[in-house]
This record gives sequence, structure tokens and C-alpha cells, in this order.
Amino acid sequence: MRSPIGSGVFLAALLASATAFADPTDTATTPAPAAAPSAAPSAPAPASTESPATAPIRRDPKGIKGISPFWEAIKKGDDALSARDVDGAKSAYQDAIKLEPQNPMGHYRLGEVELAKGNMKEAEQDWQTALRFSGQNGTIKGKVLFVLADAKERQKAYEEETNAWNAYEAHAKAQPTAKMYPETAADRKKRIVEWQQLLTDYGAVKDRIKQRLDEATKKANESALSPQNR
Repeated sequence: MRSPIGSGVFLAALLASATAFADPTDTATTPAPAAAPSAAPSAPAPASTESPATAPIRRDPKGIKGISPFWEAIKKGDDALSARDVDGAKSAYQDAIKLEPQNPMGHYRLGEVELAKGNMKEAEQDWQTALRFSGQNGTIKGKVLFVLADAKERQKAYEEETNAWNAYEAHAKAQPTAKMYPETAADRKKRIVEWQQLLTDYGAVKDRIKQRLDEATKKANESALSPQNR
């Protein structure tokens, strides 16, 4: 008769052998680890109902917390002018001037429109108004003096042009912090002198040509009246 102790030892050895040769990847013999608790999904952020295109424009008459009606009209005019809508730009700049009659920028921009339309006289009038309202604003005053000098150059009013470039150059020296180009004034005045010299030289040549033509015509008439040629 087999002893109970021997049977117990044999059973323990058999269990140990089965465990040693078990496949560790076998899910049937290896208990699966407990799954970690998943975090609750966060609620999605509410979508904005306003796009940059539909968001309301912030307006402020003082132009501090938003765009002022004046500068909004100026921008409207600038956009129209970029699109070559000259009449639309003129209307927008006129609206800006109604809002702030003494702001030089409205008159300056209106002058640019008149220049684009070929109305030089009206452009100069607008720029003179802008110059009168420029006050202590050195930058805008410099811009106005520049276009006034350029207007005189376009009209070939050389004496007035020289005076205008002198005014621009003097202002540039008096306002060194303003964004200006004093070297342009010096260059333009040099060109004026050169052009005037060309005109003088051309005038002398023209007079000599006319004199020779007159002499040739006179000789031709005398030759036609000569008895020898009858």
C-alpha cells in the first residue's frame, strides 16, 4: 500500500513541472492585469460664434480703444484708391474731412486723389490747406511740402519749384526726427539748374538755326528776282 506522504510528494512535483513548462504568453494560464481606470473626457471648449470677419469693429472717437470714424473713413478711401476707384476714394476722404475739418491728413489724401484725376490746381489747393493745418506735426508737414514742390516741378515752374524745395530742405533740417529726405531737395535743385542751362543752350541753338533759315530764304528770294534767272 502506497503511503499518503509519498502520494503528496508526487502530486507537488507534478504541479511544479506543469508550471515550469507553461507558455507565459498563454492568456488562458496567465491572468490579465487589471485595466487602469480611464480618465473622464474633458468637455470641449465652446466654439466662438464670431469670426474675425464678422466680429464687430471697435470704434472710439478718440481713436484710443478702437478706430475713430475719421481714420475709418481714411482707410475706406485708401482701399478705394488702391482698387483704382478714384471717385469712391474722393467721397471717403471728403467724409473724413467733414468729421475732422482741421485734420491735415484728410486734405492731404484728397489732394492725392485730385492729382490722380489730373486736377493739379485742385490738388495744390488741398495741399495748401493741409499745410495750414499741419501745425507742429513735423512728419505730415514734410509730406505736404514734398508734394507741393513736386507739383511745381510737374508744371515746370522752376523758380517756384526751387523755392518749394528750399522750404522742404529747411524743414527737414529743423525737424531731424521727422521722416524726410533732405538729399532729395538738393538733388532736385541741381536738376533744375541743369535743365535751365539746357533750355538756355537750346534757345541759343534755336536762334542760330532761325537766323540761318532767314538768310537762306532771303537769298532764295533775291535769286528768284534776279534778271539772270528769268
